[in-house]
Amino acid sequence: MMRNSEQCPHGAIAKREVPKISLCNLPMDILSMILSLLPINDAVRTSVLSKKLKRVWCSHSNLTFDKGTMRKTYFRPSTGYYGVLRAKEFITKVDAVLHQHSGMGVEHMEIKFGLHSKHADHIDKWVNFAIASRTKEFVINLSGRPKSTYFGKLSCGNKRISSEEPYNLPSQLFSPSNGSYLQCLELRTVCLQLPSDFKGFLNLKSLSLVDVRITDEDVHSVLSKCNLLEFFEIAYCRMVTRIRMLHSLDRLKHLVVDICPKLQEIELNCSPTTLNTSPRLETLTLLCYEHEKTIVPEGPFKFTYLRNLRLELVISDYGKIDVLDYAYLLKIAPFMETLELPMWMVGRNRPYCKEDGELRIGLPHKHTHLKSVRISGFFGHKDQVELALHILRSSIALEKMEITPKLEISNNLALHDCCYEKPHYVDGHRIATEFVCKADYRNVVNVVKVPSSLEPSAAAMEA
Repeated sequence: MMRNSEQCPHGAIAKREVPKISLCNLPMDILSMILSLLPINDAVRTSVLSKKLKRVWCSHSNLTFDKGTMRKTYFRPSTGYYGVLRAKEFITKVDAVLHQHSGMGVEHMEIKFGLHSKHADHIDKWVNFAIASRTKEFVINLSGRPKSTYFGKLSCGNKRISSEEPYNLPSQLFSPSNGSYLQCLELRTVCLQLPSDFKGFLNLKSLSLVDVRITDEDVHSVLSKCNLLEFFEIAYCRMVTRIRMLHSLDRLKHLVVDICPKLQEIELNCSPTTLNTSPRLETLTLLCYEHEKTIVPEGPFKFTYLRNLRLELVISDYGKIDVLDYAYLLKIAPFMETLELPMWMVGRNRPYCKEDGELRIGLPHKHTHLKSVRISGFFGHKDQVELALHILRSSIALEKMEITPKLEISNNLALHDCCYEKPHYVDGHRIATEFVCKADYRNVVNVVKVPSSLEPSAAAMEA
């Protein structure tokens, strides 16, 4: 078979013209799909090829504005980097793109740059564009810094991440008609004040609040009026003291509570003091900075749907916090399959010895679903040993328990313990081997020996 030629009746071969395929000749819907896969800056550049392509990019569905997509167009060979993008240049570029955009078909809009209240006039216009274009996913990240830097500032006593006054979100974003198209909203380093007539986001499924100036009352209002929420994250919100939701969020599956310095209580439906939340939750991640003794929940409440739990504990006041109290997690999450307990025992410097008294051995709680447990930051303190033994004896389906002295608390916390990590690592490994492995009759415990010179992992450095 000849693809580019045909056999003539007299044996001669006639060449057949193969039509040339030009990008500009493709149907508009296919062009739109192709350009939607490009970053907005690359999509804009296609406009020099034809008027048709200019019309296509003007309906680009993914509008991500950050240092990468709005970078300078010139390159400095001496440094290997593009020039530094200033706020004024960033604003000018974003304004230029949005001025030419049709305002139709926007699925995702993201603003990620270090801006604040003095840029409010420009940011207000961008928010209004997102409202008018009925954007489904809206990200406003005005921090200009990775999330991993937040804890360092807070741990040093800084009440604010930035010295500048944060941008105040306009009230029109929260009106029933304007917010009805939002399905995902991510806010970072802004001020959020809900209007008194806030009715909720009817279709919102994902909400992230990081370094947001927001009151307890407004957090409660958002949670109580967004009934379709499946994912909720709140982190580094320095005004928040209590998270309350008195009615059930039946669809909530993922809850992330990172360090909020003043947070005292989480009361979602039934509290870092009493760990309660939506009964349909499947995955729960909490980072708790514990100062006071944990209050064990009372009554019949259970996490019926919870399968995966990661509870990060930063415990600073020795004597007030009893790690063994966390044994109640086995009772309130009867179908839990994986449990991660990263700990940082700040200021504790003595591993368990017989002079501390006999290890407490309570009645084991028969847990039939827990298969995998990982305990990190295990320095060999008495209550840590008791908790590990309780989990081991109670979990009849347990397939793997890993214990490591290595600090695995997120947000770069491991860097703060480098000055005395060596004795912790040695003692933690010795105590776990001596007491926990000795009680392991099923050969499921693995105590990981960590070199004292090991640097914090890449995972701990992530934003």
